[in-house]
Amino acid sequence: MQLDEKWVVRIHDDNVNSHAGVALVLAELLDLPAEDCWAAAERIDTTGSAGLDPLRTGPAEDFVAALQVRGLRATLEPAP
Repeated sequence: MQLDEKWVVRIHDDNVNSHAGVALVLAELLDLPAEDCWAAAERIDTTGSAGLDPLRTGPAEDFVAALQVRGLRATLEPAP
């Protein structure tokens, strides 16, 4: 892993977490308006996953860990 490389956090759809649950976790971690969190949860459900830029939350690895601790399936991938 290169320190200057940009990363995208990908949150994956699963059969466990509801839209509301995903939106709540995103609101908690990202401090975004409820409408934005709900839209992201819908995008995850509709497309199977959604990539988020973790810059506002600190290191991408920490953001993935925070999502996983809260029960979401999240992975880290290099930004395009």
